[in-house]
Amino acid sequence: MNPITKVVSALREFRDHPLNRNRKNRAVFEYGFIQLAARIVPGEICVEFPNRTRLLIPPHMKGAAHYIAPRLCEFEQMAFTMHYLRAQDKFADVGSNLGSFTLLAAGVAGSRVQAFEPNPETFAALARNIRLNGLEQRVKLVNAAVGRAVGSIQMSAGLGTENHVASSTESIDSIPVKVTTLDTELADDPADFLKIDVEGFETEVFAGAVRTLQNQKLQAMIVERNDSGNRYGFDEVALHQEIRNHGFKPCHYDAFTRKLAAVGDQTTGNIIYIRNFEAASARLKSAPPFHLDDLHV
Repeated sequence: MNPITKVVSALREFRDHPLNRNRKNRAVFEYGFIQLAARIVPGEICVEFPNRTRLLIPPHMKGAAHYIAPRLCEFEQMAFTMHYLRAQDKFADVGSNLGSFTLLAAGVAGSRVQAFEPNPETFAALARNIRLNGLEQRVKLVNAAVGRAVGSIQMSAGLGTENHVASSTESIDSIPVKVTTLDTELADDPADFLKIDVEGFETEVFAGAVRTLQNQKLQAMIVERNDSGNRYGFDEVALHQEIRNHGFKPCHYDAFTRKLAAVGDQTTGNIIYIRNFEAASARLKSAPPFHLDDLHV
């Protein structure tokens, strides 16, 4: 995608975001200011998240401006997380980054969370966000990548929200990080809900999550699918077919009507997967609303 097309696409996405539904024209003008401010403000930026939670963003972090505005940048999946989870649930956040989903799960829904983030600098920022919101008792932090086997691996450095496991064909700055597996980490305390966003490394995460995926306690997932797995030679079509073979259905969620709808097998992006459609639908409808500015959903 060339730079002009990329900017136009970003402007359109920002304008049409649900948080900007009553202020579309103003939102477009704000986009440029926000992008500039994120690059020149010397220190951390603190933004309000739902239900008075707060997210600290490190200075000049690449790709993090969307947390400043529109904040709930992955609105469908973020709203689903807040509506689906309950206090008794366990949420595993694989590729937690700054902890946006972790904050929504623990700080809004009140669930227990195990958050995995391998990059040391990003992990430190994640830990600051947990302390800022007083969530130390609900959130277990793991400074490691997640893959098929316990060990170590090279991770990119300096790419902000786009850091990823370094492939053998890339010439990038990288650092060694620890690797664990979901089957190891969740053996004694399985998750009810997984979020996996690891920039194309999802195939390796599931290779180390055989028992996790088979466990019927796991009822919901959000899994990224955007062809980033190509950098490692992974077949994302095969991976998502495997997920469906375990009884999960890809879905779209309308937070305003609280309705789930099945989507096609070739859907891309951050996909919501549900194991029991009827039970999930009932749970979503009974959830308390979350609040952000004048939004009550």
